[in-house]
Amino acid sequence: MDEFERRFKAAKQERAGRVEDDGYEVYKYCFNGREDEWLGKYGKNREPEEIFADMVADVAEDFYGDLFNTMTPENQDWVEYETGTAIPKEAEGQVADLMNERAAKIDRAIKASNYYDEGPTAFQDAVFGTVALWVERYHLNQPIVCEAVPSSELYLRLSPFGIDDRFREVKYAYTDLEALFPNAKWSKKLQDKIKAAKGSATVVWGFWHDYTDPGNPIWLQRIRVDKEEIGLDEVLGEEGSMPLLVGRYNAVPRSPWGRGPARRMLPTLRTLDSLVEMNLESMDHTLDPSIIYPHDGMLDLSEGLESGIGYPAMPGTAESIREIGGGNLDYGFFTEERIEERIRNGFYRDMQQRGKTPPSASQYMGEEQKTVRRMARPAGKLWSELGVSLVKRVEYIEVQPGGSLVDSPFLMLDENKVILRPISPLERAQAREEVITAQGIMATAQESLGPEQAGLVIDGPKTMNNIKKVLKDKVVEFRSEDQIREIMQMAQAQQQPMGDPNAQQG
Repeated sequence: MDEFERRFKAAKQERAGRVEDDGYEVYKYCFNGREDEWLGKYGKNREPEEIFADMVADVAEDFYGDLFNTMTPENQDWVEYETGTAIPKEAEGQVADLMNERAAKIDRAIKASNYYDEGPTAFQDAVFGTVALWVERYHLNQPIVCEAVPSSELYLRLSPFGIDDRFREVKYAYTDLEALFPNAKWSKKLQDKIKAAKGSATVVWGFWHDYTDPGNPIWLQRIRVDKEEIGLDEVLGEEGSMPLLVGRYNAVPRSPWGRGPARRMLPTLRTLDSLVEMNLESMDHTLDPSIIYPHDGMLDLSEGLESGIGYPAMPGTAESIREIGGGNLDYGFFTEERIEERIRNGFYRDMQQRGKTPPSASQYMGEEQKTVRRMARPAGKLWSELGVSLVKRVEYIEVQPGGSLVDSPFLMLDENKVILRPISPLERAQAREEVITAQGIMATAQESLGPEQAGLVIDGPKTMNNIKKVLKDKVVEFRSEDQIREIMQMAQAQQQPMGDPNAQQG
């Protein structure tokens, strides 16, 4: 058994023992019709497994959409850096300008790609707990291409340094192989299959680190088609050189798989689905009950009762036609409502409003911030593993020939390389909490001291500039002190009383 087979077998065992059954159920409830992907079944004859509650799919869609927009908002320049090395104070301004320029180029490259089309699709698997994205530039004159990779195609293994071994298994038609791997060396067996153009091949990409130099691990690539090598095994390089990016939402110790809200709440999802099924069956019996009537024969209920069917009874056991079965729906629907509320809470959705009085603006912002904080806390690993890898992958591609950073592969200061660390956009969500706290302090000051004295105590312009800085806003512009002073003087001049035209002149 070669190294590829050994590592792939271990990753398969890891998935089968930990998450394969959970993945099937998560897909069943959240993406009904896709669950057979975990079994490797494809084709037009597949039938989705029967489910009875579709509200899970609704809250799942809201969850992964909000998570994507919070982590990588399309309408904001979210790519930002901070230095990972000490910078002399006199050079901080210069380094900040270089960092901002570099971040702007990375941001433009991401916007020019299809990330904002494909990213939300990849984030669907956050409900399961593991998000994967394939990022590549196939030709120098084309933008970067992103492809969502469903968890059902992944096989992962955790090393002491994170998600190390990662495999992707996909079935492709034999007619697509030559376009997919134009530089491959095909065996006679695969050449015959390609020419026959019948059926599909199983393609497996494998990536793992070579730790020959522990301080500088290198990514290796291995590709197999129907378990055969095709001459594309190679050494890729350092960070950013590997196209398969994987991140965990709500990571758990010693597992390469995250534990997303749907996977975490599977017992509740099963309960809701069973409850809705029982309510429907009870409604069926209530609206179309079974009956017993006199008959010269023997009553056989061994197969159960079927709605709307008449069952014969032995003479003397049923003197008249009567209903049997039926059900009470009220309690079931009450319980269903409570379970749905638990599921919304588990998917970080807002609780439904209780009572008739709507929340105030501050209460609404506080509840919204609480929801974002709860959702963002388990996303730390997702950013450090997927978000940071995305920025580094785009940066790696852009320093290659034809990229926007080809002339500046590194940020240099006095011939020394400056280490940069991408900043999480989730910090903006956390910054809003500081702003809410500041708003509370200002409101308390006005209530306790009055508007005039609060205005003397609090420096309004500086406070608003601090809020703008914390939120990293680039839209709102404040007037300068000179402009404010000029406007105030004009206003005072307009308020001064005009001279009395009837006054006697001395």
